[in-house]
Amino acid sequence: MAGFWETYYKMSSPPKYDLTGQDPEALKGMARTALDSATIVGLGGEIEAGIRAPFSDKTFQEIDSEINQQQAAFKENYPAEYTTSSGLGMLPTISVGAPMAVTRMVGGKFLPNVAFGTGTGAFGGFVSGTGEGESAEDRIETGKEEIAPMAVGSGVITAAMMGAMKAAPPVVRFFGNMANKVMGR
Repeated sequence: MAGFWETYYKMSSPPKYDLTGQDPEALKGMARTALDSATIVGLGGEIEAGIRAPFSDKTFQEIDSEINQQQAAFKENYPAEYTTSSGLGMLPTISVGAPMAVTRMVGGKFLPNVAFGTGTGAFGGFVSGTGEGESAEDRIETGKEEIAPMAVGSGVITAAMMGAMKAAPPVVRFFGNMANKVMGR
């Protein structure tokens, strides 16, 4: 089983994105994981089941259950690919407008933003976790398990974003001044 860095190197080295040696089940799992992450709340399986159900003799619930089982196997068999696909799937969604939207809603103060990010992460973790179970009880239990890691992660990321946003103007000025001195202006 390949680790994260081996997978990263394989996927980012020439020839780029050579997936010829990949297991088709792994590719399907990677695509599903990226879609789950892109929806932020992990509804990729439900989206796929909703699209496939009208064209199948299986019900939405049967297809969703099948997808959840396949994704659980993918997560267990290909942990590095799962982690990479999760990160790649969520990056476009989060990076587009999250920092500006949060600071406009909450304001520019550090502590309220971190508290808001932590609370939002906890809620998002619960909602995301409820997309992973089979029965209502499983979904609630998985949702509860996802609250703490998502809350902590979101709080840390929000703190880092706020720090970067506060550091950006002085850093830009510093490099601008350096460039002016080097260019002799």
